[in-house]
Amino acid sequence: MRRTITRWGGLAAAALCAILLYRFSHVAGREIGSVLDISDACTVTVSKYELGEWEKRTDYVLNTAQIQQFKALLLESSFTRELASTVWFHDRSQYDIRIEFGNGADPLLIHCIGNEYIQVTNQFGGKHLAIHNRGWQSTLEGIIVPPAAPGGLP
Repeated sequence: MRRTITRWGGLAAAALCAILLYRFSHVAGREIGSVLDISDACTVTVSKYELGEWEKRTDYVLNTAQIQQFKALLLESSFTRELASTVWFHDRSQYDIRIEFGNGADPLLIHCIGNEYIQVTNQFGGKHLAIHNRGWQSTLEGIIVPPAAPGGLP
């Protein structure tokens, strides 16, 4: 009888530890501070560049529809906290996203490394978050550079 109680207690403790570890390491997009406050009144600027070539960046200012698409991308995304201060990545595409709120609040700054990581300035202890959405980068590209209309007209 004691062995059964001990086993169940051990299983319960292990399950509790697993749940706590998951809750700490998993970050849903809506857990990023100020994401829910993104609206049409915001100014969203995305700077795209290759690693080490900041001077050759291309800046995009998003319109109302693009802002809503970007907000939806963030809200639907899933991330995992990286415990290390340094991350190794293969993607050379870099994106700096600046969201300025009309109410005078501090801007939301997100640095994105291709389809691999994001880093949210002043959140999550400065650590990177691994991106779980396989199509993150292609979706972001589709938002900032919408496909041309048929016939070449914008």
